[in-house]
Amino acid sequence: MKIIFLFILLSSFLLGLDIDKAIDMAIKNSDKIREQSYLYAQAQSISKSKISTLMPKLDLGYIFSYNIPGNTSTYFLNSFNITGKYNVFNGFKDYYTIKDSKQSQTTQNYVLQSNIADVTLQTKIAYISVLQALDSLKIAQESKKLLEAQKQKAQQFFNQGFRAKNEVLSVEVLLANANIALKSAELNLDYSKNLLSTLTSSTINPENLENIKTVTDIVFDKNEILEKILQENPDYLRLQSLLKSAEFQVDIARGSFMPTVDVFATKFWYINGGSIARTSYALQSQARIVFGWNLFDGLNTHYNYQAKKFYYLSILSRINQYKKDMKNDINKVFNEFELAKQQYSLASVSLKQAEENYRITNNRYIQNIATYTELLNAQFLLNTAKTNIIQSKYETAIAVSKIDRLLNTNSIHSDTAIQK
Repeated sequence: MKIIFLFILLSSFLLGLDIDKAIDMAIKNSDKIREQSYLYAQAQSISKSKISTLMPKLDLGYIFSYNIPGNTSTYFLNSFNITGKYNVFNGFKDYYTIKDSKQSQTTQNYVLQSNIADVTLQTKIAYISVLQALDSLKIAQESKKLLEAQKQKAQQFFNQGFRAKNEVLSVEVLLANANIALKSAELNLDYSKNLLSTLTSSTINPENLENIKTVTDIVFDKNEILEKILQENPDYLRLQSLLKSAEFQVDIARGSFMPTVDVFATKFWYINGGSIARTSYALQSQARIVFGWNLFDGLNTHYNYQAKKFYYLSILSRINQYKKDMKNDINKVFNEFELAKQQYSLASVSLKQAEENYRITNNRYIQNIATYTELLNAQFLLNTAKTNIIQSKYETAIAVSKIDRLLNTNSIHSDTAIQK
């Protein structure tokens, strides 16, 4: 078994980590999700306990007393009794209490799902950020290599008397800036890597992360997004569940205005003193029907009922505000997605043009036809094009991840997962 486990672990390491595995690891490692799981289990237990309100209640009692009546002899009283109670009617409060507890369980489940969705989004963004930082680091490394090569050429041309000293100095300044950019890229990668490592509780090697599939071909209908959110988003469904629970609480409070009917039955077994107890203390077996109706309690029931109604209206207002805010959020993330898609499309064309332009300019510079300024400009355009396409690619993926969070879907996958 140990050999099999090590083989699986080694295979997983060699194959690398994909985004779906990272999400699964983050969900299993999240204490926030673990906390909500326990709260959901608590809600389940509470819901089951409320069913007991519909059941009869039985109590076993024992009485031992030393009695000295006025004109009778002293005697001991020993007895056992069983008392049963069953509520026949209490304004349907028991019924709505059970409904409310089940609804609270549903609400807690939506809270759990919402936390899972939050951790999923955090992991996606962290995973994507590592890939973006890694690609940015590679661009910074390539830029440094190109500048080092240009410095050698500029120094060679200067030594041969073909170029002025300022060309060498200019390249050295740009090379120093490239070293700063490279260090910044390394720190950014280290930060993103540590964040993903914390979420997944594992050591992350950026080189072993599977790349994600480009999602620039995904199409969303903005007009349909809100409708889908109202059907699938756990945050909205939680609010709807809270509203239903608040409605049940209003019904429970209304039940306090109703009368109550209870049935009692008591059976006594006497060890001694039974005859006197039956005649003097009414401790005989009996059955009773008790009717009660609260006529006045200092308006406590009235104000409690009003409070529950106001709470219901507050949840309703929160839902209406959520819908308004959601429309703004949809517009924002949808615009981010469309902008990133357009940038990716333009950057793809610009990259090809920048690569061709750099190739031509570099050859002309080697032949001492183009100036070093033209070469530096060509390199700047190439680095900018590479940066833009990387930035737009991963910003598109992040925008899609945010839309997935709203729709409670998953559109981001690794290339290997797509192939499988």
